[in-house]
Amino acid sequence: MTDLHAATTRARDRARTVGVVAEAADKQSTLAAIGRALHFPDYVAPNLDALEESVRDLSWLPVGPVELVWADGLLRAADPPTHRVIGEILDGASSTEGERPFRVTRVG
Repeated sequence: MTDLHAATTRARDRARTVGVVAEAADKQSTLAAIGRALHFPDYVAPNLDALEESVRDLSWLPVGPVELVWADGLLRAADPPTHRVIGEILDGASSTEGERPFRVTRVG
């Protein structure tokens, strides 16, 4: 987990809001962990559509850069198709523009 710690430390130097997702090996636990890490509102359902909408919005977070540090190794090994889809959603939401630019750092 040293890599996760180092990545999180670097993220805190760059971003106002940093969410950390430690190892999660299945779709539901990964979606729930991302929701907790980014403080998704209670009304956000733990599904892929809601993930995509939420990471493109982030309006409930303070203005400033947002970074998600994702230890993705277990999910990648356990469920490659789900890992790919979640990765595509997160990468697709990454932006350096707007009030809450979003970045994803993968560890693992």
